[in-house]
Amino acid sequence: MQRYKAFLKYLLTANIVFILIVAGMGYRQEYEKKKLAEVTASLSSQNKVQKDRVIPVGQTVGIYVNTDGILVIDTGEVTDLTGKNCSPAKNKLMPGDYITKLNGVNMNTKKQLIKAITDCQGETLIFCVLRNGEEIDVKVEPVQTAAQEYKVGIWVRDDLQGLGTVTYVAGDTFGALGHSINDSDTGCILKVSGGEIYAADIFGVERGTAGNPGEIEGMIAYQTENVVGHIDGNQVYGIYGTVTENFQEILNPKDTVEIASVDEVKNGKACIQSYVSGEKEQYEIEIVNVHKNENGDPEMEILVTDDKLIELTGGIVQGMSGSPIIQNGKLVGAVTHVFVDEPTKGYGIFVETMRDGEQK
Repeated sequence: MQRYKAFLKYLLTANIVFILIVAGMGYRQEYEKKKLAEVTASLSSQNKVQKDRVIPVGQTVGIYVNTDGILVIDTGEVTDLTGKNCSPAKNKLMPGDYITKLNGVNMNTKKQLIKAITDCQGETLIFCVLRNGEEIDVKVEPVQTAAQEYKVGIWVRDDLQGLGTVTYVAGDTFGALGHSINDSDTGCILKVSGGEIYAADIFGVERGTAGNPGEIEGMIAYQTENVVGHIDGNQVYGIYGTVTENFQEILNPKDTVEIASVDEVKNGKACIQSYVSGEKEQYEIEIVNVHKNENGDPEMEILVTDDKLIELTGGIVQGMSGSPIIQNGKLVGAVTHVFVDEPTKGYGIFVETMRDGEQK
């Protein structure tokens, strides 16, 4: 009997110890979960702070983009060997189409495409094109225009270049322009496979006047040593990519500011940051109206009030798209468009919208 009682006592003690161990393990797991949640929340908070702080730039750069495929601008007539005018690609290849292949061969450049058509020996040409996001095949019969020469009557483009302004840099990434790069002939957003931004040598400004928006005049040497960034995307609200270490080195981390949310932006005084004079300067403007555009996106109407900028440029000129707009020490947006008839007036996009567009 004594042995039986001792056994029961031992068993009870063992159960109690087991329960305490299990409870301790559960507590430890809950404790670790709690600490992990705290660390995750902390990191999330830090990432949010990092995301919401950028360096306003305002630097004018050369922009060069390659189309993702060869863009069809339009179709036209060609003259065959008998003198007859023909339009072999009319209503087959359409403005806005992107040619990716010809007879199963990848087409990467306009030069490559033209040579392939010229040397086709009259063979039926099957163009693989992207149209409205769908890949389709289009058959076109080439026309012989000279000895050993064939044409189909299309105007095409495989790159685009110009001047624009970097709005902000966050770490090694940038946002610029505040609007997409559109083809000047089709009006469509260019589907790009990549590109670069280059250091630009600005040598003058054509002042804007009523009916003439003016422009920044500069020279761009499209050479590897002048590359200051790489373009990864062309979106509705701007172009985005990464900057080189050399470009990062010319920026001062002390210039980092917070991004203002849309509801923080008010009618009243603000400034544009720009290098249009050759040096970084801030010019006074007035935010006169905040509203939604035809796409339902918030935008601001601005008025240049700085006499120095008006004397220099007449207001807002081409090439200033992307110039950062700063109010109350925060980056609120970027210049996007000018009123053609009133060059001191223009539109700006909210930088919060630009940042959202960067993630798309």
